[in-house]
Amino acid sequence: MTLEAEVTVGAAEARTERLLCRRPFAGDAHDYRALLLDDQVAAWLRPPPLPPFRAGEPEALLTKDIAHWETHGFGPWTLVDRESGAFAGRGGLCWTQVNGERAIELPWALLPAFWNDGLATEAARAALAAAARVGIDEVISLALLENAPSRRVMEKAGLSYMGEVEHVGLPHALYRMRLN
Repeated sequence: MTLEAEVTVGAAEARTERLLCRRPFAGDAHDYRALLLDDQVAAWLRPPPLPPFRAGEPEALLTKDIAHWETHGFGPWTLVDRESGAFAGRGGLCWTQVNGERAIELPWALLPAFWNDGLATEAARAALAAAARVGIDEVISLALLENAPSRRVMEKAGLSYMGEVEHVGLPHALYRMRLN
């Protein structure tokens, strides 16, 4: 798979057929709240027994995402529908911990209005292209075991299933891709 052929990618921004994937800024707080406080999104990101997102947590994640960019030169993106200009979700790359080791994760979360249309796969492929461009050797992705739609995205993006791991206290499917 030629990742570069599918997207136009730079360090802080990528364009796919239907998405603008851009570095977040403080003005994205409303969009982060809409995403993380959405009940359907939260069901996958914070299922019981985890506590639901509380007021202030979306803004804290945005602050963390902005700092990630400043520290590492890459990070999570704000995903914008190119046709409408509407906020669609969050994707990109970020450092995480799995089994006590640091790894670069390929996360995403979309508002339900953008589910089941291939946008998560577009965002994942753009993030993989960005990772390769900045010299990242390997990425992982995680999903709850029962999250079949996210697992399909990982497979369509070319990641391989590695097994089950515990992450944030819950069993997750771990996928991985070597880039270089």
